[in-house]
Amino acid sequence: MRIKTLARLIPAALLAAYGSAHAQEKTLDAVEVFATESSWRAGSVGVGTFRDTPAKDVPMTINVVDRDLLDAQQANSLYEAMKNTAGVARAQLGATAYDNLSIRGLLVENRSNYRLNGGLPIVNLIDLPLENKERVEVLKGVGGLYYGFVPPSGIINLVTKRAGSTPVTAVHFSTDDNGSAVAGLDVGRRFGANGEFGARINIVGGQLESPVRDAGGDRHLYAGAFDWQVTDRWLLKLDVEDIAKDVVEQSSILALRAVNGEIPLPRIPNPRKLIAPDWANYDAKEQNVQLRSDFALNDNWIWTVEMGRSWLERDRNFSQMQNYNIATGEGTLQISRTKGQEYINRSQRTEFAGRVETGAVTHDLTFGYARNVLSQTAGATRQISVAQNLYDPRDIPETAVVYPDRALHSRTYDQGWYAFDRMALGNWLLMAGARGSEFEFEHANNSALDYTKRRVTPTIAAVYKLTPATNLYAGYLEGLEDGGIAPARTINEGDSLKPIVSRQWEGGIKSEWQGLQTNAALFQIERPMNGVNSQGTTSTADDMYERLGEGRYRGIELSAGGRIAPRWSLFASAQWLDAEFTDAENDSRLVGKRPANTPRVTASLFVEHSLAALPGLALSAGAYYTGEREVNPLNQAQVDAFTRYDLGARYRTKLSGRQLDLVANLENVTDERYWAAAGDSRVNSNSPLLAVGMPRTLRLSAKLSF
Repeated sequence: MRIKTLARLIPAALLAAYGSAHAQEKTLDAVEVFATESSWRAGSVGVGTFRDTPAKDVPMTINVVDRDLLDAQQANSLYEAMKNTAGVARAQLGATAYDNLSIRGLLVENRSNYRLNGGLPIVNLIDLPLENKERVEVLKGVGGLYYGFVPPSGIINLVTKRAGSTPVTAVHFSTDDNGSAVAGLDVGRRFGANGEFGARINIVGGQLESPVRDAGGDRHLYAGAFDWQVTDRWLLKLDVEDIAKDVVEQSSILALRAVNGEIPLPRIPNPRKLIAPDWANYDAKEQNVQLRSDFALNDNWIWTVEMGRSWLERDRNFSQMQNYNIATGEGTLQISRTKGQEYINRSQRTEFAGRVETGAVTHDLTFGYARNVLSQTAGATRQISVAQNLYDPRDIPETAVVYPDRALHSRTYDQGWYAFDRMALGNWLLMAGARGSEFEFEHANNSALDYTKRRVTPTIAAVYKLTPATNLYAGYLEGLEDGGIAPARTINEGDSLKPIVSRQWEGGIKSEWQGLQTNAALFQIERPMNGVNSQGTTSTADDMYERLGEGRYRGIELSAGGRIAPRWSLFASAQWLDAEFTDAENDSRLVGKRPANTPRVTASLFVEHSLAALPGLALSAGAYYTGEREVNPLNQAQVDAFTRYDLGARYRTKLSGRQLDLVANLENVTDERYWAAAGDSRVNSNSPLLAVGMPRTLRLSAKLSF
């Protein structure tokens, strides 16, 4: 009996190969073609214990951005994909090097919260490519049952394209009004007498030119997704990625010290002017390898083994503009030149999933063990300071640097067992699970600071099928996360705080109506807050990375995606977030304050209309709103709200009998100047970071399919 036959007997949620080969073929065929009317509806998802579960049956907020929507918007970064989901904001950095993100006001950890095909933790310290991805999934909130020690911001899962029954050959080219030129090749084939071998190859490379003058560079992607149905019961999958990006990184802006309890903010600099030196490169490369085996033990149980490695190395010249005069812009540019930073995730997982019936109750059971080892090398750093002007920046000549002979190494072990039961009884789906976790930290240079933390965390949820099209749900989850490592220039630099426990309550309703999916959710997350604190002196010599207090994040989130009328499709979301410190360890001024860079309201709307008068042509418009954000946890300054407007068009036609797709997008149509990110987790008033948003940009692309 072939695995694709077993898919009809084993529940889809349990078939860890993301469905049968037949199911993959149907899904992937749809990925390659956008119709004149887009759907943008989430099907089954590929994250955690909910793998291959219909999105409607997941008792958490989940957003899925599919290939068609990525193509319609020419999304070239994670933020550009996730701008369609409420509660997402940039954190600390702008857009030139990579996307540092927060969800629901909580930072998305770059070493653990980003996953490849629902499993391998990949390192998000480089722009993770989207050309070889079928969709991007965002599971918001606590994900600790399956993923161990991760912050409760959520899991961002990147699902790769795979070979389907229809051969794929496509070449694509993209450019913009800055002069970028990127080309790519996408080839997918099945081989063998019965199509038991599959291969999907993506090759991308080219020159990048940024809207920020002299901040360009280059990038490449070499990726392959392979599968082999070894026997009727055994399926293997292999994914490999080689990624590189070398660009000039724009400077961040350090907010000034508070005066009489208020931080004076500068006017927003010209986003096209490079404040950093034109030699301040961010040079990173990453390699990801993921191997997965699915073996059907019988008609009801499947055994999955998964292992992978994510390796990233970078050299970084990170600059901060500080101590500037608000009127004239004259100040100091501090440049941290770091060489040889390295991050390696080594991940293994084994899992048994199956179905058992006890009377009227059907149990979909999952038992597993997972282990991840994160090794980090801090690299060697030199700091230099030069005079610079915030509003009228000058060229800065490069000076030779001798790096110190210092490279701190640290290692963390995150391992644990988990069990999950998804019980079906009439119109009810009842879910219960637990994870027993062990977290071990090995300090870089002081074994006395090593520690081990163990804890069992529960997950309880219920889904009630109100009608065939509408589900109600509610759940409670607990999660663990790494306490973080004290950053450079703090008293306890390199130290790691002990893990912290987060708690989440969520309830909501999910519905499908004539091609439109809608979701509404109420949620509350309680989480200890760590960060840098000081006594407010002019020096950072007394800065300490420590426990700040307790935070509570309470909100309402709405989303809708799909077809709203003949030839009309939309993808929309909105979130209202009430976040505050409910307790403080050492600074009572924090109580009642709003965490930094946490907008009260975020909203997005993207609409596309397919023209009946000209078949193949679709016009689109988008609006993306981010509300006011506090600059620091003491709420001593706010940056204004902003709305970014985009316009787009795409056209499908034939060229010598071949399918040709042309896409144009104009981003930030009004050329709005805005702060893309504001603030970080530091409490002292001289630490918040500001980053400038990108100006108006025209993007063009063409794809020819053979």
